[in-house]
Amino acid sequence: MNNLNHLLLPDINIQSIKLLPEHEEWLKTWLFEVEQDIENGDTASSICLQGIISELVLYKEIRTDWLGILKEYLTDENGNPIAYSRKFGERLFKFDGQWLQTPVHAVYTHWWIEKLHNTQPNDAYYDLIESFIQNNGWIYNPSVSPTNVRTRMKSELLMSFAMGIEMLNSSNRLTLYKERFEATLVGYPMTGFIAAEYFRLKVLQELGILGLLPATVGSMIKLCEAGQGYCDFAVQDKVDDYMGTAKRTQRDKAIHSPMVTLYVKQLSNYCEAESRTKINNKIISFGEHLYKNPLDVPAFRMRDIDIPFGTDLSPFEIISSSHIIGLYHTSTM
Repeated sequence: MNNLNHLLLPDINIQSIKLLPEHEEWLKTWLFEVEQDIENGDTASSICLQGIISELVLYKEIRTDWLGILKEYLTDENGNPIAYSRKFGERLFKFDGQWLQTPVHAVYTHWWIEKLHNTQPNDAYYDLIESFIQNNGWIYNPSVSPTNVRTRMKSELLMSFAMGIEMLNSSNRLTLYKERFEATLVGYPMTGFIAAEYFRLKVLQELGILGLLPATVGSMIKLCEAGQGYCDFAVQDKVDDYMGTAKRTQRDKAIHSPMVTLYVKQLSNYCEAESRTKINNKIISFGEHLYKNPLDVPAFRMRDIDIPFGTDLSPFEIISSSHIIGLYHTSTM
């Protein structure tokens, strides 16, 4: 497992990252709480992914039977990967049966974890991804959400695209669809979201057509500066895709995200030299700030709803923080 990476954590060698003591303690506490939930059958594929990566970062080895957990709680009666266990899903959706979903990210997580265990991934995973390829070229499971492309969350749309294409490429099934995927991206406008543009970059790298990366990515990055680092979007320009107005987004607050900042670092490799230097300097400065304030990693909150978006602070943000601090220390040597 040399140079172990994951799509969601660019630039990070999972087994060689050095954690700050505060981050190490946070991850251990998070894992302990997750283990209690799993004993009660309350888990999700995204939690298992973060759990296995947290163990690799903390201990340089896998200590939990994550494959067994995936099989017991996160596989349906047909053997397909699902996003949520029954208990987690029923608590999340409050409606019986609505939780039973097989999105691209659940398939990708099963595939990635099986590869990590040196297990030959099931061909059924690749068959599923192929079945998710839409006539317009995008890769998603419409039974999870029938929302059309225009109103889908852009980062999720491009993340699923990147995950599906990575899997198809690894199984030598990409060639058949390459021209269709390329046509899908031709003319697809800049999204305004850092994560979405990072996933676009990963797709273009897999397809070998980096020339299609929007030339204005540097300008978008500048607009997404927030706090000590970068936010996923420029709050002042954000418009609700479904409503077509800024009405439902006007209370969103721009906050820095270590994980998004690492996406910026990847995108900056394709910016002009001057922009690249400014971005690098800001990231180094962010590392210094995090070194002095290790847990200044706020959870994103939507509008005036007094609950965190998603699952509060995630292990990926903590791991990204330690990595950015490492970049700062390297720059001072």
